[in-house]
Amino acid sequence: MRCPYCVSEIPDEALVCAVCRRDLYVVKPLLERIAALEAQLAAAPAVQPAEAAGADVAPQEAVAEPPREWGRALACWLAPLLLLLAAHWLIVFAYDARVLYLRIFALLVPLPFGFAFARAARLPFAWGLLPAFAMAAAAVFGMSGVTAAIDGVPLWPQNMVEVREFVEFAASIGFSFITGLWVRSWLERRREVWLRRQRAVGLSAVNGQQMTESLTRLNDIGSAVVAFATTAFSIYTGLKDFLGG
Repeated sequence: MRCPYCVSEIPDEALVCAVCRRDLYVVKPLLERIAALEAQLAAAPAVQPAEAAGADVAPQEAVAEPPREWGRALACWLAPLLLLLAAHWLIVFAYDARVLYLRIFALLVPLPFGFAFARAARLPFAWGLLPAFAMAAAAVFGMSGVTAAIDGVPLWPQNMVEVREFVEFAASIGFSFITGLWVRSWLERRREVWLRRQRAVGLSAVNGQQMTESLTRLNDIGSAVVAFATTAFSIYTGLKDFLGG
């Protein structure tokens, strides 16, 4: 072996360089480890450029993309709408219960259907926002229509206070549905990361895997903030009138 300080040839078992008298006790294990890694890397099969270029798309090629189920997605969009209308009639008119129960029901029901809608439609998260708020607006308009038909009151909001209540109620329903969309999107991203890790083999993939893990942790933090924000806003807009807001 060669001395790392003076580059003189010395015996492999030496702990002190006979030429420059430098202590090799600390650096020798590190040099041996580097030599072992270089030997492993030299023995590993070479990665062809075509294989390296196709590494990013390999998971998608290995796993077939499930088809979009538009009929199921439409059912998942209509189900919370119909359930909210039925709950509105039962709670407000059939049982004359507190409106608070309707608001809590409206916070809980859209979330699992948002998850199921995202799973069936397989749309990007941003594309799911429009169906979410369309369903929420249709639900609130439908409730207003039921109230107008039974009590004989106007269908449309008559002042800014009623407009604000309409918007806030629709927002709470929409953001509950969006939280379900986000949960599905987050699980799908985790699945893709897992597939990449399964295909990350060999010493040359270590740095890329470490970078992927770091980016995944940052993505999880950002996703948690999004989920907390949508859930908190849904609860706030749905219950603020009952919480003294």
